[in-house]
Amino acid sequence: MFIDGEQLRRTADEVGNSWFGKPIEIDYRMLQGACQKVFYYDCLPANKQGADETAFKAKLDSKVAFFNELRRLHGWHVSQGLAKHRKKEPQQQKEVDILIAVDMLTHTHRGNMHRLTFVSGDQDFAPLIEAVVRDGMYVELLYPEGHTAQDLMDFADVAKPMDVDFMFGIATQTFKRHHGLPHRTGDLGSGPPDADVIAEVFRAGQLFAKVWRERASSELVIIRLVEPDPGNQNFWSVRDRDAARAKRYFTGWMERDFGIAANCLEWVER
Repeated sequence: MFIDGEQLRRTADEVGNSWFGKPIEIDYRMLQGACQKVFYYDCLPANKQGADETAFKAKLDSKVAFFNELRRLHGWHVSQGLAKHRKKEPQQQKEVDILIAVDMLTHTHRGNMHRLTFVSGDQDFAPLIEAVVRDGMYVELLYPEGHTAQDLMDFADVAKPMDVDFMFGIATQTFKRHHGLPHRTGDLGSGPPDADVIAEVFRAGQLFAKVWRERASSELVIIRLVEPDPGNQNFWSVRDRDAARAKRYFTGWMERDFGIAANCLEWVER
């Protein structure tokens, strides 16, 4: 696995703040999965001219400690590039792209692996991915949803978004205990027992899904498709105590997995 650390950090911040109001705390062992080796690329912060020295040292010490924690994980290796500040511009990384390219090409040509996972969304890596794929490597790309060029995804053998389901799946157990996510299930019945319909969802004028609220727990909302899955005859559902969050999760799921855009669904309260 090859990880663009800055990209992973931005994704954890963006997805976490959007859904939970804080960055997602990552369990890096969960991210590693079955990969024997992980190469992580990032930079230490650069000192900006005129910045508070005490604040900068605290930030630097925190990043060094984080890198050392990763290095203590079995199979993990951290490579550091350079970071520089320019006037009126945010910090920019240097050399990271080159480090990733050199390592990925080296391991590919030496035959050290037959497949790799790459965490990034930077279009500059498109020629690199194309090159290793043409050399026989199977490449899985984990990319930030909505921030990745199509050609980078096309060059990979398989491309998977680091959406809220993925990021929550690799979160620490402590984070999961304190921050829930809507629950997706496949149910046998077309309607949950002891629940009332509070809204209906239409697609192209046809009833597509119903929104139910359980009587026993008035806070629990269930959004369920009205037609069963042709393969297993289950009725797909989304459950959550936050109605707005359940709706957001449902529309995102429909668009990602079924190609149904959110603006194609009409929600009508009853």
